[in-house]
Amino acid sequence: MVNSERLVQWQTAFVEWLNEQDWFLKLKAKWEELDPQSRTYLKTAGVIGTVLIVFILTLSSVWRGYSLRSELSEKNELLNMIQSSNEELRHLREINNAAPAGSGPSSNGDSQWNGYFESITGTAGLDKTSLGVSSEKPGNSTDTVKESLFDLNLKHVSIKQVVRYAFYLENGSRPVKLRNLRIDTNSDPAGYMDATLAVSAFAMVPTK
Repeated sequence: MVNSERLVQWQTAFVEWLNEQDWFLKLKAKWEELDPQSRTYLKTAGVIGTVLIVFILTLSSVWRGYSLRSELSEKNELLNMIQSSNEELRHLREINNAAPAGSGPSSNGDSQWNGYFESITGTAGLDKTSLGVSSEKPGNSTDTVKESLFDLNLKHVSIKQVVRYAFYLENGSRPVKLRNLRIDTNSDPAGYMDATLAVSAFAMVPTK
């Protein structure tokens, strides 16, 4: 009740103050000079203008909220990418620290990786003779991580053997990523095929 009385008093005081202003009295006089049709047009224009302003403010608020959500999503993706990179780097360091001296892939590139790729054939149920490993090619290395590119050629294997080999390759004790897989069925009625797996092999760069 008290708040209602204060509101009425405030409204009354505001109206009295408004009626004392010259600019308002002039506007009021102009308004009274208008015919009823003109007054209707002005009232309609005022309502439309108010609705338009409210719509623009609402649209602006919605757009700002969308922009904030989009920015937050981008920052979360960037944070996840950084965390993933840190985890991969930590994994590489653990592998490098656990490896005996001189036995890591970086000490003798091709031969060390060849032995590792051949060891996966046994896990995947393949014969070592079905695997051919290309020469090592340099990848996008950094000061701390060396990337080596290989093409692994599997001859006369089944699709299940290819899938198993690719799975154990990416989930083995060393960090290897499958970049591309090409399969040639050779129109073999028995279902055997040749496959080429393009992979990236990673190793820590020895600190000086």
